[in-house]
Amino acid sequence: MTKESKDIVLRVTGRVGKPLMLTMADIRSMETEEFRDVFIVCGTGTPRDTIKGCKGVLIEKILQKADVLKEEHNDTKKMFLVAEADDGFKVVFSWQEIFNTAIGGGVAVLTERDGKPLDETRDRIDLISTQDYFAGSRYVRDLRQIEVILFS
Repeated sequence: MTKESKDIVLRVTGRVGKPLMLTMADIRSMETEEFRDVFIVCGTGTPRDTIKGCKGVLIEKILQKADVLKEEHNDTKKMFLVAEADDGFKVVFSWQEIFNTAIGGGVAVLTERDGKPLDETRDRIDLISTQDYFAGSRYVRDLRQIEVILFS
C-alpha cells in the first residue's frame, strides 16, 4: 500500500539506509516523551511564548528508524541534521549533540501542544529543542524534512 503524498508530514532523507516518508499516524505510533513549561525565547533573549505541556517523538528515535549510514569510524563526528520547515526555515543539529549530550533528550517532533494534537489545526508538525537556552531559535513550525548530511 502506498502512502498518498498529501498524507506525508515528514521526510527523513540524506545519508540514511531507509529514507522515511512518515504520516501523522506513523509518528503517533512511536513512543512519545512529555515536556512541561517550555519557555520559547528568541535569539535576542525576548520571550515569545510558553508551552505549558507538549508531547513528541525524540528525533533520535526517528533517526534510528531511518538507519543512518555510518561507514567510517569517525562518520558521526562529521554528521549534521538539517531540519527544514515548509517556508524554508532551517536549523542544524550535530549528530554528537543529539546522541552525546543532554540536548538530544529534548529535541522532539511534536505531536501535541497544550493538550491539543497539532494535526487538528493544521497538516504539519513542529520540532523543538527543549533544552536550548533560547528554544525559539531552533523551534521549527511546520516541519517537513530532516536531512542527514556528512561533511568531509
